[in-house]
Amino acid sequence: MRNAVLSTLLILGIFLLLGILAGFYFISKRPQPTLRTAEVKIGENVFAVEVASTTISRVRGLSGRNGLAENEGMFFIFDELGTNGFWMKDVKFPIDIIWIAGDSPSQISQGEIWEGKVVGFAENAAPEPGVPLWKLKIYYPPELVDRVLEVNAGMVKRLGIKVGDRVKFNAP
Repeated sequence: MRNAVLSTLLILGIFLLLGILAGFYFISKRPQPTLRTAEVKIGENVFAVEVASTTISRVRGLSGRNGLAENEGMFFIFDELGTNGFWMKDVKFPIDIIWIAGDSPSQISQGEIWEGKVVGFAENAAPEPGVPLWKLKIYYPPELVDRVLEVNAGMVKRLGIKVGDRVKFNAP
């Protein structure tokens, strides 16, 4: 009897996991909506960014894109501090992932300035073509963050971005 219950729970757990993975897959395959744009400043470096502030836009991220211009990026906004993981699902080019923690409230209104600091980064996160969803490498921040900036690989090193650098974001 106990083995039957354990087997049933295991099967239900597998179906639940497959359902979650399928949901992420289908969300990421929908057409990319136009995202609002803004500027993020790290030290004296300014990036023109698309803002990913919804679950769908954050899951999609840079998937399916062929690249970014020199000082472009994608800026992810989360409602609260967390250890949200990032993957390279369907990303076609290497990137640097810059982890940012805020000094001001996560909820900001249009026209307000949000400030924070760089708390870490993952440099040269490489595409993983052909890797099944469940085997993709997941990049995690070194501490709790509420913002993440993705830029072209090598930008962190080339621009000398370091932990502790100040970050400013003007809410569009």
